[in-house]
Formats: sequence, structure tokens, C-alpha cells
Amino acid sequence: MRPIQEETMVLSRRTLMGAAAAAASLAAPRVHAQPWAPSRTVTILIPFAAGGATDVMGRLIAGPMSQKLGQTVVVENMAGGSGGVAAARVLRTAADGHMLFLGHVGVFALNYHLFNRLPYGQDDFAAIGMVATNPMILLTSRNSGITTMPQLRQAASTRRLSIGSSGLGTTLHMGGVMANQALGGGGELIPYRGGGPALNDLYAGVLDVVVDQALTALPALDNGAKAIAVTGPSRLPQIPDVPTTTEAGLPGLSLEVWNILTAHKNTPAPIIQACNEALNHALDDAHVKTRFAAASARVPNGAERSPEYSANFMRSEAEAWGRFIREARIERE
Repeated sequence: MRPIQEETMVLSRRTLMGAAAAAASLAAPRVHAQPWAPSRTVTILIPFAAGGATDVMGRLIAGPMSQKLGQTVVVENMAGGSGGVAAARVLRTAADGHMLFLGHVGVFALNYHLFNRLPYGQDDFAAIGMVATNPMILLTSRNSGITTMPQLRQAASTRRLSIGSSGLGTTLHMGGVMANQALGGGGELIPYRGGGPALNDLYAGVLDVVVDQALTALPALDNGAKAIAVTGPSRLPQIPDVPTTTEAGLPGLSLEVWNILTAHKNTPAPIIQACNEALNHALDDAHVKTRFAAASARVPNGAERSPEYSANFMRSEAEAWGRFIREARIERE
């Protein structure tokens, strides 16, 4: 046993050392984790050709995101494989935030149930945030004489309607499938290479029906198309007299196209957070909001903008579309 004096000295020494350490920690400046910032150009990869709705959205948000991140954000298009070619490229790159991926309902929900082999899986991408949702519009040709939903129903009951479609899993394809089912299932889906050629044949009266995204369907109204119904939950301000499909008695045709910005699944949380903040900055930009509104694209708000919401949304949408595809008996490729 140590003498009392030694014990006291040891205790005093420890106390003094502890006090000195505490004082030093108080005097030292606090070090906070620095938010992530890119070290070079950031690329938003679009899995479709230039000019489509997803491409337009990507280019609109790129500028404001550049301002927030302090580095140039560019858009690159890589079409092919219903989005699979671009998805595979993202997964081959480093998970460091310099390659982002902007996909839509087809890439992140439909493809899992339509293709036997995909170069990516449902858990391969980390959600950054929702970019927008965009309703579709059921269109007929003005040359057809069909200008209302009752007239369209009547036509569907008396003859085989021709409905424009496109590649497996595209929004044009799924819109056509849903329209055909809602109208009794007796129509014929006519495949096209894209929405443009399908709309041209609609103008000419070759097709009876096309269901296309509002972004491209609204301009079609000036070229010979007639809007019969909107597939979203509410009417569009650009065409306030056109009812929703539910109002028009066709509740089975309810469809909105959504776009979500993502990154490689292994991307660290601070990078996801920084990209989410940059995306929110873009969505609050006055020019972006005006352009989105003009195209009837709804900008998400509140919790809808979070990575967590977007991740859960993608999962629930994939499950819902899986059920629809099975019930519609659409065969995998």
C-alpha cells in the first residue's frame, strides 16, 4: 500500500493533467466535417436520346446544380437496352459522386418485370431525390371524329382500335397497354420507333389513339391531335376543360411518369446529401419551376425531395408495376 502522501500526489497529478487536457480541448478550435464537393466535372447520364422528357429535365437542373456544387454539371445521353446500357456504365464507374444517373419509371420499376436479363438490379442505385412527375394525355386524331370519352368507348365497342406503342417498357408502350385494357382489351397495339412517328400517324388518321407524356403531348394539340383525358390525379392548367381519366369514367387508366436522380449504390452518404442539396437548389430555381410548369411536370415538395422518400417510392412503384404486368400477361423478353 502506498503512503498517503504519494497517493495524494498521484491523484493531484492526474487531476492537473485532466484539467489541462480539458482546457486544451476548450481552447482548440472545433473541427467540423467538411461537406462534400466534387473535384471535377459532374455528369448526369441520361439513358435515352436527346430531346425526350428525361433529357429536357436533366438539362434544366444541370445549371443550377453546377452553381450549388461549385463544379460544372453536364448532361450525357446514352440510349440503348431500355436504359440498361447507361445503367451498366454507371455501375462500372467509381462511386464518388461524379457520375449521376437520371432514370424514370421504366428504368427503375418496369424493366425488372419485363426483361429476363438486366445489367443492373433493383438495389444497385442510391436515390438522391425526386425530380418531377409528369402525367400522360390520351390523344385521338381530329380526323377520326372522336372528341369525347363516350365516343371513344363507343368506337372501342364496335371496331378494333389502333393504339400507338413503342419499345417494351417505354412509357408509350405502357400507356397503350393500359388504354387498351381500360377500353375493353379489343384494340391493337401498333409498334413505332418512338413517340414522334406515332404522333405523325395519329395526325394523319392512321392511328386512333396515342397515350403520351404531357411534355410532348401538349404541343401535339396544335398539330392535329385531340386531348380526350389526362391520366394524372388532376386536370392540367393548359387544358382545363379536359377531364382526368377518372372523371371521364376510365379509372383504370391512371398513370404518371416520374424521374428520380440516383448514384451508384456504394456512394457515401455525405455525397448523396450534397447532391440532394444541389438538386433541391435546382428545383427551387425560378426558371426551372417555370419550364417544368409549362410542361405540366409537377415539382416535388417537402418530404418528397428526400433520398429516403425517393428510395421507398421506387420500391413501391416497382411492386405495383410488377402486379400490373403479371395481370396484363405481358411476356418478358
